[in-house]
Amino acid sequence: MKTSTKTLFATLLTGIVLTSTAMTTFATGNSIIHETGTNAAKPEATVNGVNRIWASGHVKVILTQNEKEGITAGENFNAKTTFIQRKGNTLYINSIESGQVTIKVSIKDLHRVEAAGSATVVTSNNFDVKHLQVFLSQGAKAKLSAMSASLYTVVSDDAVLKLSGSTDQHTLIATNLKNVRLDSFHSLRTSSKVADYAAIKSNRLIAERLN
Repeated sequence: MKTSTKTLFATLLTGIVLTSTAMTTFATGNSIIHETGTNAAKPEATVNGVNRIWASGHVKVILTQNEKEGITAGENFNAKTTFIQRKGNTLYINSIESGQVTIKVSIKDLHRVEAAGSATVVTSNNFDVKHLQVFLSQGAKAKLSAMSASLYTVVSDDAVLKLSGSTDQHTLIATNLKNVRLDSFHSLRTSSKVADYAAIKSNRLIAERLN
């Protein structure tokens, strides 16, 4: 799984030129924003229209629902070891740092969260969305607060999901239901089942077609 994750990012990042640590580049739609000078360690860029987050590696992504969209990286950000790329409405974040790197992302809407490796994804406020999908695998962790009409969650391997908020309809698929914590989450209707890897892959493909 780790190899496939690295391969995916190698493909996604082909053709992207990484600058030195004195200049960090973020792709935002059709434009490129360069941050230099005293703020080079904390680059920011707008991410208008992004509603999907893909995270992997030693990274913690903090999501905030806000009308003002953008990205803020912590002081330990290094463009040579932490890669951020926007592709369509998806923001890809991957870090090969030995320590955890924190990336803050503000977006108006959220449709999907995907995390793998040792990535952590959390929300800083309660998201109000129509539909939300969450896919966690390997050792990823997510602590999410959201109100939605529907929620579709797939948790595999040793990944852990902690939810708070509410939804009208929740579909939960996991290899181990003990890794899903719903103490602070309310659902009017819930469908849950334990599934092996093949079943999870099949359900993921179904979710892709529905989206």
